[in-house]
Amino acid sequence: TTDGIANVPNLGNYTVVELQPPADLEASLVYYEALEGMMVKVSDAVAIAPINHFGEYALVQAAEGVTQVMRNDGQNGLMIFVDDGSTVRHEDSSTLPYVVAKGDLVSDVVGPLAYTFEQYKIEPLSTPLVLSKEIVLPALAELAENQFSVATFNVENLFDTAAPHPDDPPRPTAEQYATKLSKIVDAIVRLGAPTILAMQEVENIAILEELAAHELLTPFGYEAFLFEGTDSRGIDNGYLVRTAIATIEDVEPIPAPEGLTSRPPLLLAVTITLGDAEQTVFLLNNHFTSMSGGEEATEPRRDAQAAWNVEILADIISDVEDPAVIVLGDLNSFYDAKPLDTLRAAGLQHVYEFVEAAGGTRPYTYIYQGAGQTLDHMLVTPNLYELLTSVTVLHINADYPFAAVDDLSAQHVSDHDPLIAIFTLE
Repeated sequence: TTDGIANVPNLGNYTVVELQPPADLEASLVYYEALEGMMVKVSDAVAIAPINHFGEYALVQAAEGVTQVMRNDGQNGLMIFVDDGSTVRHEDSSTLPYVVAKGDLVSDVVGPLAYTFEQYKIEPLSTPLVLSKEIVLPALAELAENQFSVATFNVENLFDTAAPHPDDPPRPTAEQYATKLSKIVDAIVRLGAPTILAMQEVENIAILEELAAHELLTPFGYEAFLFEGTDSRGIDNGYLVRTAIATIEDVEPIPAPEGLTSRPPLLLAVTITLGDAEQTVFLLNNHFTSMSGGEEATEPRRDAQAAWNVEILADIISDVEDPAVIVLGDLNSFYDAKPLDTLRAAGLQHVYEFVEAAGGTRPYTYIYQGAGQTLDHMLVTPNLYELLTSVTVLHINADYPFAAVDDLSAQHVSDHDPLIAIFTLE
């Protein structure tokens, strides 16, 4: 479908430069600096990031043959940023002048090259031509009889309508809250109804209980678990567990020393029973400190949080012979960052190694300023790694703009994509 009408203005004697930035990021900044304030255009491009809250999106010239840019992959300079020209913060698609999703073809982008919020971007003088792909959200099949699955999902600001409520985001209306729950339910179904779903950014256990009681989820027999921490906004870690398959042995938060985190790791111990096969699994659900204060400035705290998980792992190992352990969650850390190295050094294996060993590319769970990033992780002990059958990041969020207000599908219910691993018991 086509979204927007191409109406390129008459620019008289202006010279309009077709943007051709180099792939190297530093070189591209030099390239853009020389063009700041000039009329520029992009005639034929592919969107590599959807339009966001601020009406901004990222393109790459179609001739480059690039459909995905990852953080620090040597192609970050190719990204061309566009601002839709609106002055409002978009909370849903109703205020967007036009919609762009990852993979859409965008042409006839013409306007001055501005520098705002530490980024060069085109301010189009007229609506670009957008050739939109049909949005078909992915879905996984339900599990085989000898399989169990574990997923992690940051559901982004899952607050109910009651007080207390943080200053940001605004308290949802009853309709907005019901829509959010419906969209999360659709996401859970699309994940194939994970045996265990570790969630982050949930306000309270009542919300998880409401999800578990939803008519589309009741056939799976979910039970909710959440313990409130001391996060300033009131967001916590929780679980939904299919207790007919995964018998609860223990569930408790493990507070870190000296106030290391207001969102302590949430320990869950379960025994998975599939036919005659049994497997006890320990999980540590985490939401590490945000990078909002700067990656370098905040990384020592995240590394200390990873080290605390390693201490908990050591305690489990001292009590249980050859335990099967999963450390997972929104670790707010890149795949090659020190906190992940700390976890690997403890003998844990990242499930993304399974993807790469099978010839796949390392997944992303988040798109920031056009580039794919891996912020959500799952690391397992070798005995669980041997049981891995598949690893999937279900792209239902990061690739897409806001859905319509009345859209109850999983599309962009969060800014993070969920990660799920399937294990097979022989």
